[in-house]
Amino acid sequence: MRRPFHIACAILAYLSSFAATRPAIAGGNDDILWGVNVSGLEFGKGPIAGTNYPIPDPGYYLSRGVRLVRVPFQIVRLQPAPNGPFAPDMLGYLKTIVAQNSAAGAITVLDPHSYGTYPIDNQPQDLLKNPTAQADYVDFMQRLAETFGHDNVAIGLMNEPHTGGDADYAPLWNQAIAAIRQTGFSGVIIVPHSHWSTASDITPATPFAGHIVDPGNNWVLELHLYLDPDNSGTYKKPIASPTVGVDRLAGAIAWSRQSKIRLFIGETGAPSNPVGLAAYQALLQNIAANPDVLWGVAIWGGGPWWKPNYPMRLEPLEGVDQPQFLMLEYMISPQLLYFAADPGSTASAVKIQLDGKDLGPPVTITALRSGVPQAVPIFSKLGAGTHHIRVLNAGPAGSGPVYIVDATWKGQPDSGHAYGKITNSCDFDIVVPN
Repeated sequence: MRRPFHIACAILAYLSSFAATRPAIAGGNDDILWGVNVSGLEFGKGPIAGTNYPIPDPGYYLSRGVRLVRVPFQIVRLQPAPNGPFAPDMLGYLKTIVAQNSAAGAITVLDPHSYGTYPIDNQPQDLLKNPTAQADYVDFMQRLAETFGHDNVAIGLMNEPHTGGDADYAPLWNQAIAAIRQTGFSGVIIVPHSHWSTASDITPATPFAGHIVDPGNNWVLELHLYLDPDNSGTYKKPIASPTVGVDRLAGAIAWSRQSKIRLFIGETGAPSNPVGLAAYQALLQNIAANPDVLWGVAIWGGGPWWKPNYPMRLEPLEGVDQPQFLMLEYMISPQLLYFAADPGSTASAVKIQLDGKDLGPPVTITALRSGVPQAVPIFSKLGAGTHHIRVLNAGPAGSGPVYIVDATWKGQPDSGHAYGKITNSCDFDIVVPN
């Protein structure tokens, strides 16, 4: 049962377009690492940043509470020659991203985005067919762990191997794991499923066939889950059903629960058409409902060079958040407040306090009451009891009022709707049961 907030400010009849635009997503779970992929370092050919490839900036996602950032990169850019040192410029880019993520409380997934190959003389060599490439690859993984072993990272072994089965790759993965652990790295190692990491392959009847040996006993299985008919993520053909993602993940969830091996959805995403968003929403809800199984999830595709018409683009367009990221944000944030200002008013801002403490600096409100309101996430976990929320109008002198349009407190039965005009301040309580 939903009970209204106790509002100590003017009640408005403002319902406008928000009810039609706000996605209804169930509560998230703090145990799952909700995240994104930030592309760039894996793009193109050539060594020149800004020309051959972009340097991604995860700041937008970190500011919205993302707790995991998967960073795909080309091996040859980081290690230009086999058994050689890492390139200083590329190493610097990765170190900067890792530090930025860590400062925001997010873990970085280092993703050698090489599809089951290792580059020799700039030519990709199939790891299952070239023993020299295998030895060079193990050396690379050991250097990666030595370089980042004291940072807040998880180490991915490989992106989307596909020329053999899991039993074929397992001996090589075990060599790499042993080399990584020998450096003293104790963090999570991410082992890829073969066959492009296709999630629907794994069921109790068709289990993961690789015998993985991890001296640190701290590994997860990476699966990728796209929603188009061929699982490719190209979305050249339409999604067949809003339950397709849930259906494709069901077998892996059942297998994981039996095997006690947790899963990482390293890539997933959907286009922003109605069926795509419905299927994507259902998948996120399904992931949230299985925290014992899912270690984390990274939505595709963040990064600065995705075109405006790319179906899974996560970066804002002309300052407008993409619906796929907004849906992910619902899973990340325990609660959201929604604001709007009067058309024609000067720039307004609000300061939010929880139990008498400021939750960061003032937030500028740019959304107007004539359109879609602006969501402001609150990332403080609410414990049991009564909590007091105060929203202060923090705009400059002469700025108009701000309107609190709605509030969503996920996972709490006391969630309700708040509507109020904030000339000076607005106060309400949220009661979290034991």
